[in-house]
Amino acid sequence: MTSAELLLELKDIAAPDEPGWWLLAPGQIAIGLLVAAVISIFWLWTRRRRAEHLVNQARRDLLRIGQAYEGDGDGMQLARELSRWLRQVALLAFPDRRLEAITGPEWLAFLDETIGDASFSRGPGGVFADAIYQRQMREDADQLLALCERWLTAIRPRLRTRGIG
Repeated sequence: MTSAELLLELKDIAAPDEPGWWLLAPGQIAIGLLVAAVISIFWLWTRRRRAEHLVNQARRDLLRIGQAYEGDGDGMQLARELSRWLRQVALLAFPDRRLEAITGPEWLAFLDETIGDASFSRGPGGVFADAIYQRQMREDADQLLALCERWLTAIRPRLRTRGIG
């Protein structure tokens, strides 16, 4: 073969194929999706735990108040502690309302509004208006504790949204 023939057999360097529009392998995509799913689940789980934290703390405080009453039987102390608990939880659940200043019938009306009935103004919760300053409490302690538990259940969605923020 002559050099001319050899030159004719030479071929140009072939350019590589254009890369595909997706540079990741299917395995890498699967691993990426799995990691994203695990992170999302963890984020949702921690968000839910944080949201429930305020509700659980309020419930533990209410149980502690009830247990203290069972220990000493002081109805007036129970009413004062429940009144303080209602105020603290309401301030947490409703930061947009100016609850620090309302007392008496206005406070009971607010509590009635949040629970959805008149259990505070016309029921056993009336003790939280001004009867807590009396010498004796005429209300049943179990009714007051049950009413506070019902109120906490009613405002639970508000507390949950506060726990997320």
